[in-house]
Amino acid sequence: MKIYVIGHKPSDLDSVASAVEYTEFLQRSNKYKDSELVAAVAGPPNKETQFVFQKFNVDLPVNIDDVTIGPDDHFILVDHNEFDQRSEKVDNEKILGIVDHHKMKVDFKRAIKIDLRPLGSTSTIIYEEFESAGIKPTNKTLALILSSILSDCVGLKSSLTTGLDSEIANKIAKELYIDLEKLTFEIFKAKSDIEGLSPEQIVKKDFKIFDFGGKKVFIGQAETVESEALLNQKDVLINALKEVKSKEDVQYGFLFITDILKINSQALYTNEDEKKVLEQAFTTQGHDRIADVGPRMSRKKDLAPEIEKIITSK
Repeated sequence: MKIYVIGHKPSDLDSVASAVEYTEFLQRSNKYKDSELVAAVAGPPNKETQFVFQKFNVDLPVNIDDVTIGPDDHFILVDHNEFDQRSEKVDNEKILGIVDHHKMKVDFKRAIKIDLRPLGSTSTIIYEEFESAGIKPTNKTLALILSSILSDCVGLKSSLTTGLDSEIANKIAKELYIDLEKLTFEIFKAKSDIEGLSPEQIVKKDFKIFDFGGKKVFIGQAETVESEALLNQKDVLINALKEVKSKEDVQYGFLFITDILKINSQALYTNEDEKKVLEQAFTTQGHDRIADVGPRMSRKKDLAPEIEKIITSK
């Protein structure tokens, strides 16, 4: 029997790295010792993930789309729990556990192990698991943990960042002689790279689809150190957002362009209804299908919850 440790779709750095980290933890702590533990990624890794894995000479996990799932195989989910964010290969009845730092939205008819903590990154949770078990992660895994924390916590500047995230990031950076600011810039430079991407690929570069009061809501986010390069393509990106909404069959669609240097986000929208949601959620004014939502950087903590409040109240 194989157990696939897998993050959400579309994949991002924390979801891919935490799959590798947690697989190492389970192997070295002799969990599921009668099974083969396999780290997996839900679809192709993005440029940020590819950069970090290459920089620290770590092999990328197997793409779950290239795998034939056996009848006895099972899954452990990392960095997600919602059904819409799971790979189509994941069988709900074969999920053994979940490690996540997001809002819980699951409905299981049986007991499973769930480790859910209000931290900035799933990798922070996994580091704590290593610590609790008295196991020291390999240097490569430590580098992945650090990179994931910096990515999810936007260089420790996001409101999502907890004291523990910051403490662990600084501890690992000191141990591995890594400059935090330099690594953060390198990560987001790679994340900002849109060369060769179509407008639709930019819109779907980092997104999640939520169910807010029975309405499906697409929230994309482009975190960048070069926001003007994206804002100059505003009209093209809005047209792509319209197409994505249609393909994904969602009622609302937003694309947030987040400048990590300016600590600011601007939202693109496609219609008047979405404009009203943004204006009520963030006390802002939309104009020409763009609204400045201020120093809000975390989709999980700053953006999605405020949008949810307005949409569910309709």
